[in-house]
Amino acid sequence: MRYGQFCPIAKASEVLCERWTMLILRELLIGSTRYNELQKAMSKISPTLLSKRLNELEQANLLIKKKIPGGRSHEYFLTQAGKDLGPIVMQLGEWGMQWARKQMDLDDQDIELLMWDIRRNIKSDKIPGRHAVLKFHFTDLDEHANWWIVVKDKDCDLCTDDPCLDVDLYFTTDVATLINVWMGDCQLHQSISKGNLKILGDKGMKNTIKDWFGLSLMSPHGKAFSSPT
Repeated sequence: MRYGQFCPIAKASEVLCERWTMLILRELLIGSTRYNELQKAMSKISPTLLSKRLNELEQANLLIKKKIPGGRSHEYFLTQAGKDLGPIVMQLGEWGMQWARKQMDLDDQDIELLMWDIRRNIKSDKIPGRHAVLKFHFTDLDEHANWWIVVKDKDCDLCTDDPCLDVDLYFTTDVATLINVWMGDCQLHQSISKGNLKILGDKGMKNTIKDWFGLSLMSPHGKAFSSPT
């Protein structure tokens, strides 16, 4: 996409305004480095298009690609120019929180992004014992209605197949409710009081849930991401 103008806004738009590019930058700024991590956070992008966008960002000197030792895959890291986009991406998200989210519909309720985002923001060091199995059941889904997050020390695995482990905490809700909680539109206790969200299981984990269950980095109560060093 070329505008044929010397204006810096036009030149920046040529690099940044292709479809999915800003979301790839979002993920790299948050700390994703591997191809499969990018795919999990953007399940609706095709592998071909994701590879194309990564190559374009590399050609624009916004990221560098490094081969993982002992393997054939690569990791992706932002250059200084890419890191300097952090405040811009954050401001775009803040604008979107205030003005654009009113236009959401059912197609925007991306369950893969929601669960991947929850998984990577679990504060495992705050979970009693640092080991836990969380099960999420979505009452309004036919496919992928059940999700598990398995926490082992600093590792958090996200599963759509039953890991056959004892569950410590059960979450039962619908997708919209958990998105609203995650984005800070509704507080956890409010959704529970209204009966839109049920949490059953280990009392210790329930009592400390505010300590280890993070919120979206874009929520008013979340922590804005910063460029990785």
